[in-house]
Amino acid sequence: MNDIFEKLFEITDSADLLDKFLNENMQTVNEFYNSDYNHIVTCKNSIDTFILDKHNTIAQLDFDKSYNKSFVLMLLDYCERFNLDSATPRIYYILKDNNIAINSRLQAALFFLYPKPKTNSELVDRFDVICKKLQFAAETEEDNDSKVLATFLNYYSIVLNDTSVQFTEQVKSKLIDAIENATYPFLEHTCISEIIQLDLNDTDNSYEELQSIIDKILNKKNFVSTEIIASQEEILIEENTEYAEKLSAISANFDSIRSISVQNSDGQTNTNRGVKILNSESELFSYLRRFGNMHKAKLEAAFAEPFPNSFSSKIDVIDWGCGQGIASMIFIEKYSAETINSVTLIEPSEIAIKRASLHIKKYNPEISIKTICKKLDDLTEQDIKKSSADTTIHLFSNILDIDDYKQRHLIDLIETTQTNTNYFVCVSPHIDDIKTERLESFKRYFENKYDSFKLLLDIQNSKTTNDSYWNCNNNYKNCKCPEHSNCGCNNQWTRVIKVFKVNNLDCIA
Repeated sequence: MNDIFEKLFEITDSADLLDKFLNENMQTVNEFYNSDYNHIVTCKNSIDTFILDKHNTIAQLDFDKSYNKSFVLMLLDYCERFNLDSATPRIYYILKDNNIAINSRLQAALFFLYPKPKTNSELVDRFDVICKKLQFAAETEEDNDSKVLATFLNYYSIVLNDTSVQFTEQVKSKLIDAIENATYPFLEHTCISEIIQLDLNDTDNSYEELQSIIDKILNKKNFVSTEIIASQEEILIEENTEYAEKLSAISANFDSIRSISVQNSDGQTNTNRGVKILNSESELFSYLRRFGNMHKAKLEAAFAEPFPNSFSSKIDVIDWGCGQGIASMIFIEKYSAETINSVTLIEPSEIAIKRASLHIKKYNPEISIKTICKKLDDLTEQDIKKSSADTTIHLFSNILDIDDYKQRHLIDLIETTQTNTNYFVCVSPHIDDIKTERLESFKRYFENKYDSFKLLLDIQNSKTTNDSYWNCNNNYKNCKCPEHSNCGCNNQWTRVIKVFKVNNLDCIA
């Protein structure tokens, strides 16, 4: 991947040209943003130069457009990652002047970035306010702890590199105390024990080691696809287990199916906010218990009008990143299994995809299922065959906003394998504007390219005061909190829903 910021520098003679580039190339911008640190660091100087020389042009962008807002937030992330002293205030004031919300993780970063602490002692004293912000981000905003930990380690690296050893020792002491007293749970990570072991008297080597640890936290880990499908007819499905026996004894509806997980979950198993690949039955139980109702509510909203109430002929369903098949189950409950020609389940976790197949078969043992146990980037055209039905429903439930796939590859795969009428149902929680732009960018690609594009639904509810209250755990259970007229408790749910229709993907507008 080339240095995209060199290209941006060349073309950014005006805000209109920058806007045009971002509008047309946001998949590439996102891919660069989510690439390995070892690649991004080679572009550090060009990022710094771009911000310093082009900040006036950047400031003229229309930040009502999601891709422009996402881009400038990415720039602040780069400033934090590379400690870009001069570039940081340029981006900060663009965000401030345009009332663009800065999440708690980046607010924490600003405590050591801008305005810079006046003394080393002040930098050390900001330990607790930084950690409080990061803990809040870990609990309520980020979908995993990796970026929160990386921000803390960036703070630690600045103390290590820019001050004398006595100040680093003070931060180390605060860190040990915080761990021993469990003050900030996000610090209870194996990487922190590595940090504590660093030799603070060997600043250069310790700094390099610290960067290596940050790399390890932020880098993507490859998942080895399961290669156990003997033929196109054979599917991955859970059989002859205690769970399968319990499932056979209940009604074929989502609430009953979820109740098994609720009864068997220990309430403690960590699924990393539901974004990690699930590898054990305890994780499957925990996921459905914690996130099942949220998924159901978002999907039911996505399938409401103007989404069709019925289909004139049988349809194909592709459940991308299906997990345990929640999206397919909710779809089947509304439209019945008899309306479905086939269901294709795509999921990198073998244990999850086997359970998804079992769940779908619960609704109709005769339903045609294909299982593909791969990550999105590993999929090929041979995996996703052309649909034989007149209509295909693409379900993207909590998958489009994740970081570890190339959106351009996914779009190419869809365009080369799908024809006829396609409905895209895209739902996710609202984590931040950068992740939400992943869904918007996916939708915008088809909107810009196909005359047949029709937007059916576009909804967003975050936890900010600018968005209306949607739902929460208590409200979903029909409990109205007396202290909140709308039951807006701390368990308030967020959502991003984008539903659209495209005809004839093989015919370019």
